[in-house]
Amino acid sequence: MVHFAKSRVPRFTAEVHHNPFLPEGGREVHAVLTVTATGGGSTGGRPVAGPGREPDPGVLLRVRTPLGARVALLRQVAPAAADLTARRRASGPRTGDYPTGPWGDESRDYHLCLRLPDPGLGREMLAARIAVLLPAPDGAAPRVVAQALVRAVWTDEPASAVRIDRQVAHHTGRAELAQAIQRGLDAAKWGDAVRALAELRRAALLAAAPGNGDTAKLLAKVVDGVDTAAGTVRQTAEAAETGREGSPTAPGTRTPPGATPTNDHDQL
Repeated sequence: MVHFAKSRVPRFTAEVHHNPFLPEGGREVHAVLTVTATGGGSTGGRPVAGPGREPDPGVLLRVRTPLGARVALLRQVAPAAADLTARRRASGPRTGDYPTGPWGDESRDYHLCLRLPDPGLGREMLAARIAVLLPAPDGAAPRVVAQALVRAVWTDEPASAVRIDRQVAHHTGRAELAQAIQRGLDAAKWGDAVRALAELRRAALLAAAPGNGDTAKLLAKVVDGVDTAAGTVRQTAEAAETGREGSPTAPGTRTPPGATPTNDHDQL
């Protein structure tokens, strides 16, 4: 028996959530990619897998990285967990395809970890170009139906680098830590040095847990920069706010002031 899906036009969107700012020497970027399908998902009216049929490889995630960078991890984290890292199939120079199976009308989140070369302070890198590919029903080359970019910027402002994106925090088990950091930075923004110091110190305690070594080091620098007597907490707040406003997380975003692109010549 042949099973048919609804005949509609599939549409996909892709959005990256991450803090692109890295401290001096930072070499790891964590991002959450949210892919949403409407209009019938990957099937769009053609036969889907049934008895006696080959499984449909479905949608592919294609990740291309610059020279010296690599994908350390790609894992579906919602609505179900599935590690895609070992499923990578090379599809070009520094490019890999990750099969995700057939889709319906749904949204999925993926945790992506990239390991990068360190170009130095003040430099910006296009760390990855992600494409969502929909296979053609006639066996032709798959077509790109959505794209997203992951960027990295190296900064000497610890308050910019220490912030953890909400989606990344949620899917990596660091939501409480991220909230404490954000409350501290928000208090600094409003000039409440006492509360800022209390929240950031609490965050430092949470960061003492295994796996948070880099965050703990950054928090120590941020806390050292909060001087309740002199009121210099505002400097910490301004640095964090500048980092958030200049966050190059979407295609077409301008390079933050002072950041120098490192791979504009690389056609990622």
